[in-house]
Amino acid sequence: MEFPILSSEDLRNITAAILAGKKEVLLSLDLGYSGKKEKVELYDQGIIYDKQFIEIPSVREDDKSCYLVLADVIEKVQYSSGGGVYKLVPTSFRPILQISGTSMHKQSFIERVDKDKLWGKVLDSGTGLGYTAIAASKSAKVITIEVDEMVSQLQKINPYSQELFDNDNIKLVEGDLVDEIKKFPNLEFNFIILDGGTPKSSGEFFSAKNYEQAFRVLKFGGKLYHYVPNYHVERGTDFAENISTTLKKIGFRKVERDKEGSYLIATK
Repeated sequence: MEFPILSSEDLRNITAAILAGKKEVLLSLDLGYSGKKEKVELYDQGIIYDKQFIEIPSVREDDKSCYLVLADVIEKVQYSSGGGVYKLVPTSFRPILQISGTSMHKQSFIERVDKDKLWGKVLDSGTGLGYTAIAASKSAKVITIEVDEMVSQLQKINPYSQELFDNDNIKLVEGDLVDEIKKFPNLEFNFIILDGGTPKSSGEFFSAKNYEQAFRVLKFGGKLYHYVPNYHVERGTDFAENISTTLKKIGFRKVERDKEGSYLIATK
């Protein structure tokens, strides 16, 4: 983590401390990741950090954002790229990724991967903030692939994503799964994790050809964990059921569905 990072609640607390006449506050500079807090000096307009006077921006009471502490300014972690708005949103635990107002939070899916204690070799895509890959890496070797360059930048900012870079059980690849998966030999992985956002923005990720490649590189008896967004539900489309049918046609012998968690688990 190159720069300290604060939440909007931290900034509101700093402002309240200044108004109360306090000279210092205790702050976590990594959104609670390390469990440590540091004393940070205050002045009438903000904080003194690394001998720099840094003004605190005005933050609305309903604002939920993360903020980077740069050399002489505090910057909201919210950026535009490719027609989308990317944002880190703090929670009571770890930040979640929000793209154009849509939360990429899939806690029940991550918990299932963690609970099942995957082993051997795992292929994961897309990485997102890396929480699924990190969960899988507790008991397996993981290759995780991310195609979105802005998401890759947010990984570097987010303290809770740092295991993507520090964990020897994780190999992070920047690229498109549709292309990268073709480079692997047959029967290479014990497990595959697919989480590709929405079909509209994911190219051929949800295509039958991509699933055929997943089937090819998955070992016999291996499992595919597939997060499936609720796509076109308002039109009466059961996207997950359509994918389940495709997977069975390709050769997966069993497909389990968790409607509440919005994911499939297919066994080869």
